[in-house]
Amino acid sequence: MLFYDLINKLKDKDIYMIIGNSKTQFRDMRKIKGVLTKILKDIPIGSAFLYFGDPVDKPTVGLLFKIIKERRPDLFIYMIQIAEAKSSGIPDFVDDVYWHRDYSKVCKWGGIYKGQPCSNTKKWLSIHKRVGISKVFIFGGGEITLREWRLVKRWKISFKYFPVERKYNGQGKKITNRHSLKERIGVTYTFFKKLQRI
Repeated sequence: MLFYDLINKLKDKDIYMIIGNSKTQFRDMRKIKGVLTKILKDIPIGSAFLYFGDPVDKPTVGLLFKIIKERRPDLFIYMIQIAEAKSSGIPDFVDDVYWHRDYSKVCKWGGIYKGQPCSNTKKWLSIHKRVGISKVFIFGGGEITLREWRLVKRWKISFKYFPVERKYNGQGKKITNRHSLKERIGVTYTFFKKLQRI
């Protein structure tokens, strides 16, 4: 599918994104599923989600898309991913894929590099500029999530943050109940706590 085709498929739909924990995973999928249940009640029939290829075999943000499709088969899930990842395959819940080559070694998967969105991040921003993203759901996350949130805010995209706990910290060590709430959630905890006081 070309970018033009993706835009045509999206132009008459409400479009949603989910960003957040991937490498650090989610600590309690029961809580995550509860949050998803609430979110899906307000998503109009026939809406679309943008998915960026996160793993679905672990409790990551990628798994959320699989759950969404199981619960709401009426929703469309479009995958945006770098061409280099074609060998990883396409999950069953994906309706169509836009493969792109607009990335570099320093910014392969997405994020902000030297103040500019790159790779998958650049693609979702291009989609927003053309057809508008309705809302971004933020499930915890790390530094890349914070950078993407700043982009969401700059472009005045509606968002909802959920302070979910991660399974591992940034160094790969398992999180336990002995850790503080700030440690269990990660860098987004302090950031959004400050945000809520503004």
